[in-house]
Amino acid sequence: MDTKETLKRYKRDIDSELRRFFDSRINRVESIDSSASELINNLKDFTMNGGKRIRPILLIFGYKAVGGIDEKEIIKASLCVELMQSFLLIHDDIIDDDDLRRGNPTVHKVYENMYKRAPVDSKKLGRDMGIITGDIVSVLGSEAIMNTDFPPELKVKALDKFNRVIINTCFGQMLDVLSETSTDIKEEDIAKIHKLKSAIYTIEGPLHIGAILGEANENQLNVLTEFAISLGQAFQLQDDILGMFGTAETTGKQVGNDLREGKKTLLIKKALDKANNKDKKVIMKCLGNKNILKKDIEKVKEIIVKTGSLDYSKELAKEMVMKAKSCLVNGDFKKEGKDFLLGLADYVVEREY
Repeated sequence: MDTKETLKRYKRDIDSELRRFFDSRINRVESIDSSASELINNLKDFTMNGGKRIRPILLIFGYKAVGGIDEKEIIKASLCVELMQSFLLIHDDIIDDDDLRRGNPTVHKVYENMYKRAPVDSKKLGRDMGIITGDIVSVLGSEAIMNTDFPPELKVKALDKFNRVIINTCFGQMLDVLSETSTDIKEEDIAKIHKLKSAIYTIEGPLHIGAILGEANENQLNVLTEFAISLGQAFQLQDDILGMFGTAETTGKQVGNDLREGKKTLLIKKALDKANNKDKKVIMKCLGNKNILKKDIEKVKEIIVKTGSLDYSKELAKEMVMKAKSCLVNGDFKKEGKDFLLGLADYVVEREY
């Protein structure tokens, strides 16, 4: 199975369903106020702008892996995790005070720019509207599950999982924010953040929701968890590498954002552990500096490479992928679903954005 071609094919189907979903919600809120329609339109633009739809595709293949066959309904259900992602990204961008997401203005920045000339604090208004937009889309995600034709008892189970994924991801975000206050963050602390903030929300949650709708048994869910946690941690490690060594054109965000925000990623943690005192001072001077210069980011990148931190993260990501694949190989799953998930595992550490 060609993973990239499969991703492209399902992305087209999911995008079509997303457009229908948003258009129906725009029509539904027209009677409230024109600003309500404008909000859903902004949300539609934000959600439709880029993204490979990996999470909804994982939901679809979690369903197929356990024998699910109703493709039309599972595509409709899969929107829930894309809408969940929009909710989490919108709030994450406010927390990080980011201006760009996938190369375009973040939701709070869109509203800030809209009201630049109004007699208000446009920055505060932008943040306020971003919070409201995120709140609304968090509920739309649960609607995507409930508006399918799956049996009610399966929808309730899937919705329970959906809610627990959001809660765990928010706790991961909490730990990520609080990590900025620590001067001695440990590697296991970073792994815990990766598990809660990335592995559960990116891999395990979508796979479980799909598998639940496909009537998975407990053993199948347990194997998917083992696969997902390892793969999700590899996914986050690759994200951190791309955030520092990628380009704005491929990632849609400024290079070095984690550095600006003071995030102690594994790249930074390992570099600090191995660097000499001079290089440690360079990193600490840049960490959390919102006005960091490009040349200083380049210096930190050189230190990350020189200390072996980049190679360490790359090798760990590969190890986690191998661990994930070994969990899945002997699992009781349908060939189509298993083959796609094994291919996706390799894709995670090869992707450039």
